[in-house]
Amino acid sequence: MNRLEHFMNKLADMDWGWWPFLSLRPPQDKDIDDKVLLKMALAFGSLVGVICSLADIALSARVSWSHAILFFVAGWILFFVLYKVSFAYFWNLRAKRLRMDK
Repeated sequence: MNRLEHFMNKLADMDWGWWPFLSLRPPQDKDIDDKVLLKMALAFGSLVGVICSLADIALSARVSWSHAILFFVAGWILFFVLYKVSFAYFWNLRAKRLRMDK
């Protein structure tokens, strides 16, 4: 588990993974709690929604507002859930350890 934690946190520490929302990344000793994760989900999930909507327009040659709304909502929910059980979990393990070491 230690190797997996190290790998996941190494990925989470890379600036390119946070682009264009680098300002949302908390310090390493601070948890990614639900409030922070909600802000991240709104930002990154919206980006996913835009990309999926553009792909839908390109493939169907029409604008579907119901699809666009679905892509945005799905992007927010999926990002929140998937990030919480993956990167945020390992980030918070490290944050707790760093706070204990102080």
